[in-house]
Amino acid sequence: MNTDIAPVTKADLEAVMQLVREVAQQDVLPLFSHEGQETFLNRVLPDVETTFDSSKFIALKASQGSKLVGFAALREGNFLTHLFVDKSVQGSGLGKTLLSTLLESTEASEVSLCSSVNAVGFYQHLGFFPTGPQAQKNGVRFVPMSIKR
Repeated sequence: MNTDIAPVTKADLEAVMQLVREVAQQDVLPLFSHEGQETFLNRVLPDVETTFDSSKFIALKASQGSKLVGFAALREGNFLTHLFVDKSVQGSGLGKTLLSTLLESTEASEVSLCSSVNAVGFYQHLGFFPTGPQAQKNGVRFVPMSIKR
């Protein structure tokens, strides 16, 4: 099935939130402490809505027909804040395509992110490298990473 990548619109908010919730439940939250799960649900998840501000973010969606299967956001051209791919299409190259599309949209010489522990290998495969050890903030475990361009 063909996948379309396009900028998000306000009409996409609920579908994006649902995708983020579903992927987080399966892949991210099990790796966090109770505190981390609460932080994600009460702070990180609501933060998704801020990525719809096109003056600060480039936010993209990936759709197959009417189904939203991917979401990614880049803040101020140099910090990847979100990259979520529906479980049904993980491993298909969609995450790489979303990330590449975002990176092509910026002239930043370096792009950073805080990777979920489960996604470190994915980012390393695409050229990102850890910039510090695994860390934790409010129970949310992550690895700071960066790519030089």
